[in-house]
Amino acid sequence: MTHGLKPWRVTASRIVLADRWIRLRADSCIAPSGDVVDPFYVLEYRDWVHVVALTADDRLVMNRQYRHAAGEVHLELPGGVMDEADADPVAAGRREFREETGHGAEEWRHVVSLRPNPATHTNRVHTVLALGARPDGAQSFDNGEEIAVELIPVPDVLRLIREGEVQQSTHVASLLLALAAAGRIAF
Repeated sequence: MTHGLKPWRVTASRIVLADRWIRLRADSCIAPSGDVVDPFYVLEYRDWVHVVALTADDRLVMNRQYRHAAGEVHLELPGGVMDEADADPVAAGRREFREETGHGAEEWRHVVSLRPNPATHTNRVHTVLALGARPDGAQSFDNGEEIAVELIPVPDVLRLIREGEVQQSTHVASLLLALAAAGRIAF
């Protein structure tokens, strides 16, 4: 399909803020129409990984944790920021899953990579499916992190998604796509 759309031309770029979690970039751009867009702010995040983990008895391993920007405790998937040392999304998923939940799994596979917000974010979010999840050690939290692990039957999670209990939209996408890849739902 030919759409004829072209990217903007970046004429200048500067870093406004940089720390270990985020880089904020201000670009000076010229659209194909000739319109000047200056500044256009871009958030440079590292890639993220979400783990959709199913136990042998068909329950999802999920987390409840406080999310400061929302000021609320949320039901979420285990996961987090990929480290430079992570070989790939599956390796990152294994690490994050063990740290956050104290669980391991028998089988791991990459399902999909999406962009959480391509208008302003540079990163991707990778969905990893873990089958045969089971307790395998203790949780290991980052600074300020406190996580309650819940094992929720798949039909209950689908109901919770419909009811808006899972607020993070990229987690909803990861759940639906990974459950479809696992043959648990169809759409």
